[in-house]
Amino acid sequence: MTVDFAKKVFLADAIVCALTFVGCVFATQAIAADTGLGTGPVAAAGWICLGAALIWGWLGTRARPPILICWLAIFLNIDWIIASVVLFELEYASLTAYGRALIVAQAVGVLGFVVLEVMGVRAIGRQRVAAA
Repeated sequence: MTVDFAKKVFLADAIVCALTFVGCVFATQAIAADTGLGTGPVAAAGWICLGAALIWGWLGTRARPPILICWLAIFLNIDWIIASVVLFELEYASLTAYGRALIVAQAVGVLGFVVLEVMGVRAIGRQRVAAA
């Protein structure tokens, strides 16, 4: 994996977060109705994703993304996965089949980003060691 690929992964994550923000904030009622979630968690997810999109977008546009901030971003994704599992458990009875599938699918997708981002951060670290 190259540093450029790692940056593309961060940018892809930023795009997904930005799209989630738009959907969750501007279609809160519809998403809540379709998933069985309350409007509060849906809107909160959208606003959280706006902040995440800014962080991941910033990382993806740096010539040399700072490793500590990369790790922070990865841990934030891990937190999102944990929050998804907790939300799934707490809201299971009220979730629609679509809501259950959506929560699981997005958690698995975020896990995919975590794996790729960890590989990317390791590549960034190797490049810095080789350059030193």
